[in-house]
Formats: sequence, structure tokens, C-alpha cells
Amino acid sequence: MSISLADLFRHNLDPEAFCREVRKLEGNFDLSSREMADLGQAYFELHPEKFVRRDLDEVRLGYQLTRCCLLEKALAGLPDEIKSVFRQAFDQPESIANLIEEYARSEERQLLVSSFNRLQGSLDELKLSIDELPKGMIKERFLGGISTLYNTRYLLNLFISRLSVNSLQD
Repeated sequence: MSISLADLFRHNLDPEAFCREVRKLEGNFDLSSREMADLGQAYFELHPEKFVRRDLDEVRLGYQLTRCCLLEKALAGLPDEIKSVFRQAFDQPESIANLIEEYARSEERQLLVSSFNRLQGSLDELKLSIDELPKGMIKERFLGGISTLYNTRYLLNLFISRLSVNSLQD
């Protein structure tokens, strides 16, 4: 492994720049509970938690950063064209129906289904690592990040399961 996510964050304080750099790693980074804790520590160095007059933009920023890391780790090893579809789905959940409909007409339906199953398993493994974190604000940020991913995963599951059923009827 090269640079840690915590160091990557310290060198890329802009959220978009950080996420671009994380994406470049192609999921080839450690995201164990220890690494999550280190990234959370780096985040709170820049955005200390306030228990009075909390800055909700900073909270959302924490969710965004964790979501980026969790998603890219979950996408590791999937074909690039599938990664692109899933990234768009997670960035723009309102596009899921159209994205899946496009695949319904392609020869890549089974690849989408098998990749989605791998993605679900990866997200579940990452959730186990989050569960290992001690109670506190770092764990809260990662839970907030993965809960959004789970919500989108639910929508993907609905549309992909329809795709699977429709392919059986064809």
C-alpha cells in the first residue's frame, strides 16, 4: 500500500480533489477499522466536532468523504464500465431507472447482476469494519456515509431484481 487515506486527505483538503485522488487508487487502499479511525482523526483535525452549534455542512462533508472511500473500496475489482454505472447511480440516484433500463437492452445484463452482487457483499464487509470502530464521532460519520450507500443499494436492488425477472421471461 502506498499513502494512507488520512495522509491523502491531509494533502487534498478540497473534498472533490480528495475523492478524485481516492478514485485514482482503484480501490487499492486499506479501509480497515484502523484506517477509518486514522482518516476520521485527520478529518476532525481540520473540522473539530462542536457539541454546541454544530456545523451541519461539516457533518455532511464528513459523510461525503466517508461515502467516497467506502464506495471506491466496494467497487474494487469490478469492470470499469460497471464502475461507471454504479458511480452514476450512487451520485445521482434519480438516474437508476434509466441506467438499469439501458442494461436491460444490452448483452451485459448478467455482468451487471453479478457485479451488483459483489458490490453488495463488499458493502456488507465494510459495514463490519465500521462496526468495529469505538462509539464516537468517527464511527458516526462512517455510519452516515454507508447508510446513504445502503439507501441507494436498495434502489439498485429493486431495479436490478426487475431486470433479472424480466430476463427470465424473455
